[in-house]
Order: sequence, then C-alpha cells, then structure tokens
Amino acid sequence: MPNLPINKLNIAKAFYLLFLASLFFPLRFVFPTKDAFETGAYSDFTSISLYLSDIFLFLTLLFLFLPRGIASLPRGEGIPPRGEIDISRGRIAFLLKNKPLSLFIFCFWLILGLFWHFKTLSEINWWFFFKYLELIVAYGTTAYLFRETSIKTTFLKVFVFFSSFQSILAISQFFAQKSIGLQKIGEQVLSPSILGIAKIVSSGTTYIRGYGTFPHPNLLSAFLCVSLIICLHLLVSSRKPIEKISYLALLIINAVGLTVTFSRAGFLGAGVAILIFFGLFSWKNWQSNIKTILYSLLIMALLGLGLILIFKPFLESRATVSDQASLERIFYAKTAWQMIKHQPIFGVGIGESVIHMQQYTQIKLWPWQIQPVHNYFILATAELGFPGAIILLWIFFAHIKIIILNLKKEFSEYSFLLLAIFLPFLILMQFDHYFYTLQQTQMLLWIFLGIILSQQKTPQTREL
Repeated sequence: MPNLPINKLNIAKAFYLLFLASLFFPLRFVFPTKDAFETGAYSDFTSISLYLSDIFLFLTLLFLFLPRGIASLPRGEGIPPRGEIDISRGRIAFLLKNKPLSLFIFCFWLILGLFWHFKTLSEINWWFFFKYLELIVAYGTTAYLFRETSIKTTFLKVFVFFSSFQSILAISQFFAQKSIGLQKIGEQVLSPSILGIAKIVSSGTTYIRGYGTFPHPNLLSAFLCVSLIICLHLLVSSRKPIEKISYLALLIINAVGLTVTFSRAGFLGAGVAILIFFGLFSWKNWQSNIKTILYSLLIMALLGLGLILIFKPFLESRATVSDQASLERIFYAKTAWQMIKHQPIFGVGIGESVIHMQQYTQIKLWPWQIQPVHNYFILATAELGFPGAIILLWIFFAHIKIIILNLKKEFSEYSFLLLAIFLPFLILMQFDHYFYTLQQTQMLLWIFLGIILSQQKTPQTREL
C-alpha cells in the first residue's frame, strides 16, 4: 500500500468513484466560442465544454499527488515535510516509468502536429490537444489507483449500478416514446417528431431509441456492453445465492437496456464480448465450474431468444446495411479519405475534420449532416495523419499484449474480463467515432486502458 495518509487516500478514491458516476450524467458548462457554430449551427463536435467529470478527475488527482502539507498546513506555517514532497514525487515518477513508450511518442506527435498547423490552429484544435492530455491523466490516475488500492471491486459494482439505472431509464423512454423529465441530470428532450433524434421505423411507425442520459444511444450501448460483461464476471465469480440472483437480475436489465438502444454495433460488440468471456472462462474452468458455465450459457441463450421474440418487429428494421445511417457512414468515410490524401502525414489537425468537411466534398452539406467520420481509425488518420493513427494502434495492441502475457502466467478471471471488454472496443471503433470525439466514451476507453496497465507484471517503483 502507498504511504498516503488513510483519510487522504480514501478521499481520492471517493472522488474517483464520483468521477466514474458522473460519466453517466453529462452535466457540463458549454463555453460560448466561435467554433461551436462553425458548421452553421451549434455542434457538440466543435464546442468546448467543462464537464462535471472533469472536476471530479481534477479533485482525485489533487488528493493523490499533492503533498499532504500543501493541502493542510495553514498559510504562513512553513512548507510540507521533505518526506511528503518526496512521496508525491515518487508517485509521479512511478506513473512516468510504468507508462508504455507508445504513449510518450503519441504525446510527442500531438505536440509536433500543433507546430505543423500552428498558423491555422483553431480553438477546437487546442481544446482537443488538452483533452487528450486529460485523457492520459485519467489513464495514469486509474492505473495508479487500481495498482495501489483495493478499488477494483467497488469500481465494478458502481459501474453496474449506474449502467442498470441507465438501462431502466432507456427502457422507460422507449416504451413511453418520450423523455421522462430528467433533464436536470442530462436527459435530452426526446420525441419521434424532433429532428436529429435517433429513431427506428417499424411497420411504418417511427420510434425513438433508448438514450438514457447520453447524447446518443450508441454511446449508451458501449457502456452497456461493458456492464453486461461485468455482470457476467460477477455472476460466475459470486458464491452466495443472493448475490447470484442480484447479478442475474442486473444482467437481464442491462440486456434489455442494450436492446432498446437498437445499436447494431452495440449488439455485435456485446456478442463478441460474451463469446470471448465464455470461451476463455470455459477453457480454463470447464472441469471445476461446469455447472456454472452450463447454467450461464443457458441463461444467456434464453435471454437472447426472449429479447429477439419480444423486440422482433423493431430488430428487423435494423437488419440492413442499406439504410440511411449506413449510407451516411460511407459518405463520411469517402470525405475523410479525401482529407487523408491531401494531408497524409500530419492530417488536418486534431479536432479539425468537422470544420474542414465541406471543403473536401462537392455536395452542399446542411449543418446536421456535418459529423465526424464514423470510424475511429479513419478519423484519427484524417486528423493526425498515418503516423498518428499507427501510434494509437501501437498503444492499443501494447495493452492487449499486457493481458495476453498475464493470461500466459496466470489464468485469472479478471484478465478474461478485461480482454472481453477491450477487444469489442476495437470492433465498436470500426462503426462510430464516439471513442475519439465525445467525453463519456473517451474517458471509458482510457479508463480501461489504465486498468489494463495496472495489471502489468513489472517491479513496482520504490517510493522515496
């Protein structure tokens, strides 16, 4: 355990859990900037916002890394003891030493991109630069807390609790076909008649998809994919009957919540995650936990069949790749490739692709049509160039390597869980941009990268 005073460590953990909880409620202050209306109307992709989660992350960092004396000594009563300062320096050195080389190269590339685009930098370019620095801070803070404290189990339970709340909210929205009045905690105003709200059409009738308090159902589906696998992990790991019943109930709630998002990528990601989890778990535990495995497989099969039968008319409307949403994805990809051909090395600048989209297409775009390309890696290539996208791939595969090396040394259920969560992230990235552009899923990605880093089997840095 680190040499933090116990009260200070507990405060840091509490703020981190509040940071996690705040990701489910996008409460924010939007700064009035020119770039927010650069596309002809307000756009989240060109706006600058301070989220409640940003504040909680800062407070977590404050209590973790500032020497105790700075926070507690009255003004004018000297400086913190030498040992306090050295401990904080040791923690910072710990994080710097244990971060992969690819992360430092990524930071260098971001700085190099700023110099390259210096004459044409916009406010949003600077904002995205600092946002990625914040994501790296979230990554390092997560890695430190998960390695040095016992926050893991509490984190998983808090995540499932708020995901289940979001599922219940999304289910209520779908069956009511309107928002249910929780705008103060981030819920959007929803109605089938509102332009820009995500909908499906079944038997000639338009229905809104479940949002929860997220800006789009696809973001909610990413969180629910994670929650489903955590529920499975907790279900097969628990020993008490009451715990198993509780996690089974939460599993069903999250599965229904995911269904009413009607996110095709979310369905694919969840399916792959379940296959990975059960494949690895069964391989290791077939003899010792055969009943648990068979019961869990039966439950998932019955649950999946039941959801298909109940929501069949709505699911059929999503069983196509020639609908408007798919055609728009193809258009955005073609536009992004024009950017890449024009700026293959440094891209058009981080955060800038939406602002420059009109000049790379001959079609006149309405403001609501101007969106990032719906593919994480194509978007990264368009904004950061080929080297930037390759560095991001390097970062991701370096973390997959950590999990695989852990599995070779010790077949732990926790490593199964992380692999079953992270590999579907890479699949979801092929169909949407939200891991790159929007606060909640940006943080989700880098939090789990940090959790994976915390499992790296390396000698710990001695704290001075």
